[in-house]
Amino acid sequence: MSDAGRPVDATRVYGVDFSAAARDAGTKTWVAAGTIADGELRIESVEPLVEFADPPSAGRDDALRALAEWIRELDESTVVGLDFPFGLPRFIVEETGHDSWRSVINGFPDTLINNHAADDDVDTDGDTDGDADDDTGADGDDPVRAFAERCVELTDEHGDGTYDKRETDGAVGARSPYGFIADTISFYGMRDVLAPVVDAVRVEPMDTVANDGADATSNGIRRSRPTLVETYPAAVLDALGLCRTDYKGSSAAETTRRRRNAEGLASESDVGYKESENLVDRIVDDDGGDALDAVAACLGAYAAAADGYSVATDGVDWETVALEGYIYALRGR
Repeated sequence: MSDAGRPVDATRVYGVDFSAAARDAGTKTWVAAGTIADGELRIESVEPLVEFADPPSAGRDDALRALAEWIRELDESTVVGLDFPFGLPRFIVEETGHDSWRSVINGFPDTLINNHAADDDVDTDGDTDGDADDDTGADGDDPVRAFAERCVELTDEHGDGTYDKRETDGAVGARSPYGFIADTISFYGMRDVLAPVVDAVRVEPMDTVANDGADATSNGIRRSRPTLVETYPAAVLDALGLCRTDYKGSSAAETTRRRRNAEGLASESDVGYKESENLVDRIVDDDGGDALDAVAACLGAYAAAADGYSVATDGVDWETVALEGYIYALRGR
């Protein structure tokens, strides 16, 4: 299969810095919105999800539902970059009886957890009280823990370590999707964002790979749908020679790194900021780094679209990409 992507007509690009925090996912998830014109990505706004999508509350349940509903309303002119893992290592996909990326998401997490532990009565609907690292419900169920433990069990049987990575994770220095911290983000991203919208979007490059590179409609996938891609802000910054780490926090050094990154996204790539919005200052003022990450995710999505959703071909196993997913992060620039 060639690495040639399909023609891209996207004119709107969004980058989402994703949070699965139980109480305040809506304030910790940020969205950068941009337009494509004359070969440049112009960032027009950067704001937390509570301002962008106006969910009933900032809690995870309301916030992620609002995010999914917003995605479902988009059209084919739009590409959205999200910074959570879209999939799992190939051996987990295969050992749980799946033959495609879409079949994993359509059944997530039930076919991974419940088919294995039906007698344990695991509640995969989860609980919206508590912090992001406290997903235990009133009856003691913890869906994130059940998800991670099932993945670790399969890794012990078929993998190479405790927390195996996808091929694409290793290439950009990302964590295992079921390792510490990442397990919560992966679980809620796949269950509460991808699963509710998967029938209303294209997801690249998996849909193109599944169609053997063709842009034909198949499996109910229509070009009239928005396109989603997985991206990784740290790797985007790294590819531009900017600060991959140590830019989150309120110290003078962290603030300086954040400003360097915000300005560097424009000077080192095809990004421009809407001048009237003072966006660089807003990015720098957000000491959590979420606004900056949203812009980096937006650039990752823009670059993916501009390159026709092609992937780096060195050592790529196309069957693995089709099952695991792929991170777009300015690779090779």
